[in-house]
Amino acid sequence: MAKFKICCHLIQFENREQAEPEWVLNAVAEAGYEGCEGFGPKTADELVDIAALAASYGLHIVNIAGPTNEDKVLYNVALYNNAVEVPAAGKANFGGPNPTDEDFARAGAELAEIIAFAEVYHLKPFHHAHIGTMIETKEDADRMLAATPGLYLLLDTGHLTCAGSDALEVLWAHKDRIGHVHLKDFFADDPTTWSWPESKFWEEGRFKELGDGNMGLDVPGVLKALEEIGYDGWVSVELDRASMDMAEAAKYNREYLRRLGY
Repeated sequence: MAKFKICCHLIQFENREQAEPEWVLNAVAEAGYEGCEGFGPKTADELVDIAALAASYGLHIVNIAGPTNEDKVLYNVALYNNAVEVPAAGKANFGGPNPTDEDFARAGAELAEIIAFAEVYHLKPFHHAHIGTMIETKEDADRMLAATPGLYLLLDTGHLTCAGSDALEVLWAHKDRIGHVHLKDFFADDPTTWSWPESKFWEEGRFKELGDGNMGLDVPGVLKALEEIGYDGWVSVELDRASMDMAEAAKYNREYLRRLGY
């Protein structure tokens, strides 16, 4: 039986969670998720308010943001989360498209302080695998994690797939350092010619609802692997732009996972 829980990333609601949090939280709860990701309170009072509101819908807030890196750590501690996202190290600041080992070392060194701060509270500090950051591909993940002791990986299946890597291969290669998961699919108009970064994102390729991608992401395999390694964090279903009504897209993705047994 899987130890992980499934939450919904709120990015697909296009900031509606700011103006109408009750409507969004109700939609997420009705779809059958256990939690949600995407809130960024500016004060501790706001944190309490939004956490209480989410709890009234039976939802837990995951990977919450905050006004400072330290606040982000403390906010996640207050919510009894076991992991926290560190600032993304952008390739533009560390060597450009083809960083050297020294660039990876510099990027890791800049994160050392916040990693140490998270470790004080026994949180896993994770870096997002994301286009434009030091972790776009499997090779990047290998190099960044090797250069940065204590750093964990946010396994983002959509961004890894977009960049031409096998998310499942990345998962197995770093099975002991998975801090968080963004489960998302990717679709290219022509899978045979899609190549990041030469291809035009959103015009020639885009994120899609789970199961509707065509770039080889093995969603069932990823979930099974997470189960096999005993991953006990959150799997956050993320969809940057829904291709249908946003609430229906949340249900669509959750039903897909139910059909897989999760």
